[in-house]
Amino acid sequence: MDVRKTKHYYDVSAGDQVCTCDYCRNYVKEIRHAYPELSEYLETMGINIEKPFETMPIEPDESGHITDIGSQYVVMGDPSEFQETDISGVHIGIADSHPMTDLQEEHFVLEVSEVDLKWTIGQDTQKDNGA
Repeated sequence: MDVRKTKHYYDVSAGDQVCTCDYCRNYVKEIRHAYPELSEYLETMGINIEKPFETMPIEPDESGHITDIGSQYVVMGDPSEFQETDISGVHIGIADSHPMTDLQEEHFVLEVSEVDLKWTIGQDTQKDNGA
């Protein structure tokens, strides 16, 4: 793994790729607060938890939560240096499949599975509309 190149990727490129759908906006808004230890762990590899490469949410439930069955992050460097682990009840491993990254440098994609987040997108809009 190349922490410096990974951090540079997130500082320069990854922000342009973050989806703006409600699911991804909710993920970005809630993930760091809901999983601070996971965030700290990913930061040791140069990963910004608020800039996922891919997310795989299911629909929000009646209790106001949404489960993301897999969130993916790009890591620059050699994947042989990475060891799977579990942090805060979340598994972190190398993704078996993912969208094309279009990166030429050596890299791999981590998958974080699964996370449970509060569904908060739209609540401000509902309040503003008198709901």
